[in-house]
Amino acid sequence: MEYKKRSEDGSLSEPVKIGTGLKLDEQVASLGEQLAQEKINGIQKDLLINSLGQTITQLKFEVMSLKGGGA
Repeated sequence: MEYKKRSEDGSLSEPVKIGTGLKLDEQVASLGEQLAQEKINGIQKDLLINSLGQTITQLKFEVMSLKGGGA
């Protein structure tokens, strides 16, 4: 993150970088945790999509069965 300090004449100085408050190893660990959570979310979405696909297939078979049984 950066900010620019304003001088007395109203002009802005060069940007000054300020840290996030975390050391580099803490930032890496935090990003690792975020990445792991995103992977878990992706796996959960994939499982949900597969489950919905199976449900749709079952419903299609039931509809075909009902149409065939009524003819």
